[in-house]
Amino acid sequence: MRMPKEIHVTRTVTYHVPSIIQDMNLDHGEFEPKSVDEIIEFISDWVEEDMRMPISRHDVVYKDENGEELV
Repeated sequence: MRMPKEIHVTRTVTYHVPSIIQDMNLDHGEFEPKSVDEIIEFISDWVEEDMRMPISRHDVVYKDENGEELV
């Protein structure tokens, strides 16, 4: 096996946009976001909290510089 030049590690958290919009409506009444930026702003605190949580082995993906999974 050749050694990769780089190892990229990513942690993915998925947020379901229709559920986010439903939560936005609970907080703001009838509200339809006009841009993705509005949704990102709304979930930014959630993202920060989720990224601080301890990492389990299922939360991260290791890939080489070509996008091939290493583990």
